[in-house]
Amino acid sequence: MFKRIFCMGRYLEFIKTYRLLHRNSQKHIIFPDACYFVTCKTQGNVPFFRERIFCDLFVENLRFCKRFKGFLLFGWVLAYDHFHLLVQPGDEWNVSEIMHCLKRNFSHNANIINGIINPSEGRDNYPGLRFRGMLDKYQQQFIQKHKNQNPYPKFKWQDKFHDHYIRNENDFDYHMEYIEHNQIKHGLPSDWPYIYTNPEYLHQPRISRFD
Repeated sequence: MFKRIFCMGRYLEFIKTYRLLHRNSQKHIIFPDACYFVTCKTQGNVPFFRERIFCDLFVENLRFCKRFKGFLLFGWVLAYDHFHLLVQPGDEWNVSEIMHCLKRNFSHNANIINGIINPSEGRDNYPGLRFRGMLDKYQQQFIQKHKNQNPYPKFKWQDKFHDHYIRNENDFDYHMEYIEHNQIKHGLPSDWPYIYTNPEYLHQPRISRFD
């Protein structure tokens, strides 16, 4: 269970100040020890994730970002044109930095696989997903499947993502169950493997997570 303590008074004071300072801003709420339900869509709602190769790549990128950014991951689901995460950032990286890592790495690697960019293009000192053997494998699978008829445009995410601050136990449970049933909502196959809820936090007695 959460080891951190949720303080409602501290949260309400922070929100009041935040709204005054950012009344017309698109900035995300960054609150210490927060848990977030995050949604991110592909640009133009292009259903890139009908392609299982992109789905597998997303999972590898999510694993990398979790290790690199050190956040708790309670659940996630990948649909054809978007994903949801239920996360709690650690002490060093906030939710915006986590999303930047995930979106940037995936976009770059997806466009290597579909042949739109050269593997050496856009390299810098930013820590990225360096598993060229795996990328080569995915790229060969993509070429074998689609030949010279790449059906996808250059991969891009929407510039913004939506984050919902989890306020209490009921809010947390609601979003865990939302992830669980998301494949039904979006008409995904019954055996859709790109969905996960951590059993440690699902349908368990709650103790002091949001005291």
